[in-house]
Amino acid sequence: MKIKTTKITLLFFLTLTLLLPSHSYTRQEEEEEEKSPEEELFNCFVKCSGRRQNEEREITECEQTCVDHYKESKREEEEHGGGGRRTVEPRKVYEQCKSACDERSKGTRQQYECRRMCKHHFEGTKENHHQPEQEYKQCQSRCATKPQGEQRQYCQQQCQWQYEEQKREQKEHEHHGEEGYITNTRERWEEEEEEEATSKNPYFFESQRFDSKYKTQEGHIKVLERFNKRSELLEGIENYRLAVLEANPNTFVIPHHCDAESIFVVVGGKGTISYIWQKQRQSFNLKQGHVIRVPAGSIVYLINSDNSERLYVLKLLQPVNTPGRFKEYFGVGGENPESFYRTFSNEILEAAFNTPREKLEKIFGQQQKGVIIKASKEQIRALSQQSESSKGRREERWGPIDLLKEQPLLSSRYGQYFEASPNKHEQLQDLDIAVSYMNITKGGMVAPHYNSRSTKLVFVVGGNGRFEMACPHLAAQSEQGSRRWKEKRGEIKTDVHYQRVDARLSVGDAFIIPAGHPIAIIASQDSNLQLASFGIKGSNNYKYFLAGKDNVWEQVQSEAKELSFQMPAREIDEIFRSQKESFFVAGPKERKRQYSLPSILDFVGF
Repeated sequence: MKIKTTKITLLFFLTLTLLLPSHSYTRQEEEEEEKSPEEELFNCFVKCSGRRQNEEREITECEQTCVDHYKESKREEEEHGGGGRRTVEPRKVYEQCKSACDERSKGTRQQYECRRMCKHHFEGTKENHHQPEQEYKQCQSRCATKPQGEQRQYCQQQCQWQYEEQKREQKEHEHHGEEGYITNTRERWEEEEEEEATSKNPYFFESQRFDSKYKTQEGHIKVLERFNKRSELLEGIENYRLAVLEANPNTFVIPHHCDAESIFVVVGGKGTISYIWQKQRQSFNLKQGHVIRVPAGSIVYLINSDNSERLYVLKLLQPVNTPGRFKEYFGVGGENPESFYRTFSNEILEAAFNTPREKLEKIFGQQQKGVIIKASKEQIRALSQQSESSKGRREERWGPIDLLKEQPLLSSRYGQYFEASPNKHEQLQDLDIAVSYMNITKGGMVAPHYNSRSTKLVFVVGGNGRFEMACPHLAAQSEQGSRRWKEKRGEIKTDVHYQRVDARLSVGDAFIIPAGHPIAIIASQDSNLQLASFGIKGSNNYKYFLAGKDNVWEQVQSEAKELSFQMPAREIDEIFRSQKESFFVAGPKERKRQYSLPSILDFVGF
């Protein structure tokens, strides 16, 4: 048996032995009970712990003896029918293992290591019928269902990246054998450590965290979980929600109203929006980069007027009833969606409409196709025509804002930043929301900076990349045990007051940039990174750049810099003036870090 299977198995069972709930036995029963192979393995490793003379990371000779004995015990157990044990589906074991880790070691370093061991075991035991070529073909098939354009291109890029990674790992296994496995395992440990850090990052939301609210064959409306549900650090934006509308070509989103103020941003495709507010209908044709305000309570409906491209709309909602909670209300429809008219008694409806019950039941029972439905080309053409009633002075003040039409607020050869500020646009003033669009060219980076008063809610529109941010709040919340563990490995010092939070970004992900938090955003080497964002408290916000040609330190007096950095001002200025680009700069080259595989005994506190 290879070292891979050995390590995964012993780590998993050792973790379960320590963490799964124990039962109460009498001393006599305990003496009479025969120890399981897993218990014997654990006891054997405890004995080996005293023999470890240094910080070596590979399995010792003593530990290998324990493993050999365990393998022999398991073989004998299997020959005798497994002792009546039944086979458990790996995914179920994985979930039980994680639950046990959380229950017994919550908030400690052991919880993190325990969960990681559960994952190692699951990856080692789950059935894997798909070779890289098969998985690549399946991934490409899924991409073929997406509309032609950037969305399909990004999907295909991700398939190619995954395929190349799998082929690389397979080649290392074949060429290096066990040695190649150890090297590759270290890389996977590094990746999993990044994943674990991401899972503990309250500012990052993977695309899977958008819950489906309405879904038909013609489209989808998804809503991101409430921010304060994720972390108390996000309570300041608890009354805001992010949602995404995806509609197929030639489709219609039926009329409804919502108990929330809304800002729509078209991030893909084109269409027409109509809403009725204060007895007047407003209709506007929209395209990518358009921003439009929809007042709370307005009856609104949309169409995707394109024959081939899907319509993607990002929405920011500010509920007006219950903080963080909003509802859509459908008057049209029957059972799918349910019409709120059907809630009223027949007597009330007959009196209100002056119409017999039979006719009312018919009109409020016909629609059964859902919130997003197919429309004929003739209907689409008619709905695409702007209304005469929408023209005039108010349309100029409350019409669509074309983000991409204006000159970028920040620009260099590595990227552009466009912004619609409440200081300039009336429809954004009472909400105090800024809307922005950023394009970072491949291999580029937004230089480290922070926002003076605005908290940014950012959505990944296209491409992939990553971000790194400094947070003082997470550092203050860190467990002392975790800090000691990191200090022992030389990763942090005892006087650290900031914690780095980072995540890898792909299409559909969202992340939060709190005011004052220094952040850098990096595009991958093979694609532009495109971001749309809403800035809470958007008026009078200023971006302070901490590096680059126009960095804020240029305005600080030389004496102040010398006192602060304890260096001559000349040397300080030489460093801060080395970068000739402003705002957007060349990003770092991707490189792999050295990583040492921890000993199994580190996971149980020895």
